[in-house]
Amino acid sequence: MPHAHRAAGWPVELAQPSSRHYDVQEDFEFEDDRSPRPPAPTCHCYVCWPSSRPQTLRLHYSIYYSQTLHMGKTDPFAYAMKVNDDRKNLAQTSLLSRPPAPSHLMPNADSKVKLAIGFISVSRQVKMRDGSLYNPGYLLQSVEAVLRENPSNETRLVVCNVDSDPASNVDAAFLSSFVPVHSRYLERNVVSPLGLKERFKKEREDYIYCLEEALSFYPEFVLILEDDALATPGILDVIYHVIQTKIEKKYRGFELTQNNYTKTFFKLFTPTYMQNDFHTTKPKRIFVHIYELIGIGIIGGTIITFVHTLFFNKGLKRSHATIYGLFVAGVVCSILAALAVSRVHLMEWRRISKHFYVMFQADNCCTPAIMYRKDTAVDFLRYLQTRRHDDSPIDGDMNGLVVSHGYRRFAVEPNLFSHIGMFSSIQKKINRGFLHGFV
Repeated sequence: MPHAHRAAGWPVELAQPSSRHYDVQEDFEFEDDRSPRPPAPTCHCYVCWPSSRPQTLRLHYSIYYSQTLHMGKTDPFAYAMKVNDDRKNLAQTSLLSRPPAPSHLMPNADSKVKLAIGFISVSRQVKMRDGSLYNPGYLLQSVEAVLRENPSNETRLVVCNVDSDPASNVDAAFLSSFVPVHSRYLERNVVSPLGLKERFKKEREDYIYCLEEALSFYPEFVLILEDDALATPGILDVIYHVIQTKIEKKYRGFELTQNNYTKTFFKLFTPTYMQNDFHTTKPKRIFVHIYELIGIGIIGGTIITFVHTLFFNKGLKRSHATIYGLFVAGVVCSILAALAVSRVHLMEWRRISKHFYVMFQADNCCTPAIMYRKDTAVDFLRYLQTRRHDDSPIDGDMNGLVVSHGYRRFAVEPNLFSHIGMFSSIQKKINRGFLHGFV
């Protein structure tokens, strides 16, 4: 079985676990920002739940976060590389154990397609200073994470190989045994734009191509993923639940307000720093964050008051004023504890069940994972085709459609995808400022 895949374009050395020791960022020939960076501020805050501190040492947005206790003495870049290589090796092993002819390559033409997923991919191979090539395997990991969910015939996958040198995208060549892979520059004989100034134009053309490929399945919904968007476990179950209970639901709330998501983008990934407490420009999101804090405070204050009264005040009579004072103190302590841990990490409890996921008004950035209704995808496709000569990124095009045509953006939280791309194919450099997001 492994030999068959190597013949399909998978290099022998990439099929083996990596034993490379990563100790310096300078090992890569990426244009990198070498400007000095100020040290991370140290903050010590002791709230009413001191026991929460050990659990928050590995949570980056917590004020108690400790890089030393999280990564030891390992350089963050080397640590992130090790995490990526381990994840890539697991994905390789999983794919090599799958049957060679899955149903996604031979779909039933009569089956109704609910969701079409398109992966936009280019070669992410990086040239090392010793002349060797390193392949981070982002596409490999992203596709395997979705295949792991065993999609039904209602879900179709397609990889859009938009690299100007299609043969260099070895991940796409390997995955052609598992999912349909369409190469833009082979099938349409398109001349690849040259020069750094043209990269956003190429990004737009690539997005148009993958939208068209996904729409060719005639689906009800389209999900366009960048190749470094890694799905969380249970992704398809959550997506279908969101579609059925939030998007397709005719009415919402006890007032039976009619839903209207016909002109809406659904963002399944939002940068975590934007999800943090009040780091948003959207008034509605700020109010939601305030309500969340108040709710945490009330619940926490109630629990603290109940536990204190039940276990520490047996046989003692307390005045109502004392109990109210204890409750208020518990509310304040709970809010401080929530701020200390940070909203990003507190949201993780919602992953317990698909029923706890929520939709909020989305911020303007970014596009690793966007879901569209079919009509919205067609409208956005036509809009992009009218802006072929602009040099703005896809985010800007989406903002333009929102402003000029009355579209809306909603974000599903917590994130259904994580962004694992340390090596930016657009910026042509290492995303050093966000290394914590890759570990």
